[in-house]
Amino acid sequence: MFTGALSRDNAPLPAKTSLSREEEIGSLIRGHIDLFDAERAARNAADGDRSLPRVTVITPSFNQAEFLERTIRSVLNQGWPHLEYIVIDGGSGDGSPGIIRKYEDYLAYWVSEPDSGQGDALAKGLARSTGKYVTWVCSDDILLPGALEALAAALEARPDAGIAYGAVAFLDESDRVLKLRSYPDMSLRNLLYDRRSTIAQPSSLMRKKTVDEAGGIDPSLSYAMDYDLWIRILKRSGCVNLGNTVLSGYRLHTRSKTVGSYRKMALEKIRVNRRHTNDRINRVIYAHSWYIVEDTFRRLRRKIRKGTNPRG
Repeated sequence: MFTGALSRDNAPLPAKTSLSREEEIGSLIRGHIDLFDAERAARNAADGDRSLPRVTVITPSFNQAEFLERTIRSVLNQGWPHLEYIVIDGGSGDGSPGIIRKYEDYLAYWVSEPDSGQGDALAKGLARSTGKYVTWVCSDDILLPGALEALAAALEARPDAGIAYGAVAFLDESDRVLKLRSYPDMSLRNLLYDRRSTIAQPSSLMRKKTVDEAGGIDPSLSYAMDYDLWIRILKRSGCVNLGNTVLSGYRLHTRSKTVGSYRKMALEKIRVNRRHTNDRINRVIYAHSWYIVEDTFRRLRRKIRKGTNPRG
């Protein structure tokens, strides 16, 4: 199997320093995406080492030119020798197609055309994917070095598993690490009934055969398509948790879909949970209903503050 420096407890880090773990990973991220390794990407685009499983990565994108190039570099700089990289842009008008064209020689496929949202874009990408394993990395997120290697190795070692996943670094707009988070061993029951049933989607890799058998992406969903797909996968397979191994950077910024539309995301997750449990209320539904209440109060407080301080 393709081997490298990624350990179970972390992504490969620089020599030991007095920096915090967050600062070390931030430095690693910047070194990974500041420069593009065109020679390595060209070898991989030519189908590299066919003795290794093909891994498909899909990037759905819409008006994220500020971050898109960093996302693309983080995938192409992985060094996975049998990579199929697909970019599905929703007809962006912010220069994103020009950024994608810079890297089109290294892509298996890309398109920029109107779609009906992220679920639709992912469904298009999955329909074109031919990899044994598949994942998606949104156009404001990144993969850390060695992520595909660690995830593919985990799935190769566990033929019964449909998913492998690990920890995530939450990033700001300048790639500064805000916090690190790892996740408990995920089970179908935890996904359906644990109030902390959050998924580090960019830190995951799925077996394509299991994804297809589970019915693929629901294109009608815009926020909880990963949650819905994981539930359907775990109804038929196991998963592998890589623990504290930090595999991706998930960006938090005011223009991100998750941050900007939290109420819609919570409502959709409630809808998906009820689809699979037929519950009126459970811990997941209660928690996300309460998030909506909290968001309502936050909006009200902002409105009141703005009304009492017109200059603010």
